[in-house]
Amino acid sequence: MKNVRIKIIVFIGLLGVMSCDSQLDLAPADVYIEKDVFETSETAEMAISDLYHKLFLASVGPTHVIPDASLPYVGLPAISSYANYFGGNLTPTDGQVENIWRTYYEAINVANVFIDKVPVFGQYDETLEQQHIAEAKFNRAYCYWALLCFYGHGALTGNNDGLGVPLQLTPYDGFNQSDLIPRNTNGEVYAQIISDLTDAVQGLPETYETQLKTRVRATKATAQAMLSRIYLYHRDYESCDEVSSAVIANTNYKLEPELLDLFPLNTDGTTSSFSDEVIFGFPVSANGGNFQYGTHSIYYYNKFIWVDADFIESMDPSDERRTDLIFQGNPNITNPNTANEKTTFKFNNSEQRDDVQMIRLAEILLNKAEALTQLEGVNGETINLLNQIRERSGLNPVQESDFDSKEALLTALYNERYIETAFEGRGRFDFIRTGRPLRNPDLTENQKVFPIPQREIDLSEGILVQNPN
Repeated sequence: MKNVRIKIIVFIGLLGVMSCDSQLDLAPADVYIEKDVFETSETAEMAISDLYHKLFLASVGPTHVIPDASLPYVGLPAISSYANYFGGNLTPTDGQVENIWRTYYEAINVANVFIDKVPVFGQYDETLEQQHIAEAKFNRAYCYWALLCFYGHGALTGNNDGLGVPLQLTPYDGFNQSDLIPRNTNGEVYAQIISDLTDAVQGLPETYETQLKTRVRATKATAQAMLSRIYLYHRDYESCDEVSSAVIANTNYKLEPELLDLFPLNTDGTTSSFSDEVIFGFPVSANGGNFQYGTHSIYYYNKFIWVDADFIESMDPSDERRTDLIFQGNPNITNPNTANEKTTFKFNNSEQRDDVQMIRLAEILLNKAEALTQLEGVNGETINLLNQIRERSGLNPVQESDFDSKEALLTALYNERYIETAFEGRGRFDFIRTGRPLRNPDLTENQKVFPIPQREIDLSEGILVQNPN
């Protein structure tokens, strides 16, 4: 077998790889023969951090903000760079349309290298080899979920036969026209995601040696939590209920009683300590600005975009998500149009060094509640799950008698998710999958789906089919 040379950026430290402190030291980038990278546990552990790094790069910045800016809870300048993503005039040559596609496929390629090459070249403990493959499958599944949300035509509205994205499941080995693959259907992509995550559950550990590493590397519960999201999006409510229950029963995770402990004041960017509610996230602040997790480029603190005043007023006055997690933000804003606006406490570090929470227990509670309601209508277990979220935020509990129909309870759950997970980078997807209008209510279903990047269409010489409209 030939040795394909791959470029691996080697990181040592936080992701559990080789250091006992919370800093992440950057070793020089180099070019390694695959056999050298995957032969020993030490080098494989170094390389696995590059996989998480690429998922981080793909998931933050505009990729995170666009789904939020698509909804009316975000305030925007009169002329906003985000307007194209909800205005209905998005083009296949748009920079972010290309960037989101490229960065997720870069992460997928690194995952594919692990899955393909560790069984060939790995000479270390077999259990650790299987863990690395499982981590790669979790990362690949996450990337394909994100790609479906942006580019899959009908992926969020139950159209399994609609065109999704190409399932590239082997490492890139140079451009070859004969290797180009067409877009798979949404159903096929969902099936691959579920297969990867199901495999990952088998190979991942329950925990790592520290609480922090348990939250920043994939565990069994991380894969199960991602399955909870996938099954809900795929409308497999029975499976969503089952896997959500497994996560909720896991004693390593619990709902954080205090919102300000879940999203702590992070003035200096080095105060990270992931709450027990966090199932998976990126440890930006714990790295003190080092390269791997230097900044997340989500500028909420500086109010480039902000929390819409009408959204604030729509919340109950006693809701602690309003009183505790919305604040004035950067006091040094000189733009008179934004100086008096408020922003979210979820990203309160001035240098964008807040930890980025990707999956947390509150979402899983809401996933199970929504799945149960779809299956059983108004029921006591859903009410209990909903009240856990409400009461944590200082709101009065609700009763079964408050809802006269399944639809009424679903509306309440959708609204609770809307408030609870605002500014966490998934709002657009939740609104599309539940049939609610985006910021521009006149968008057609075709206009809610990103176009396939034109450069990919051109390179494929027509093998990739563009989305309608």
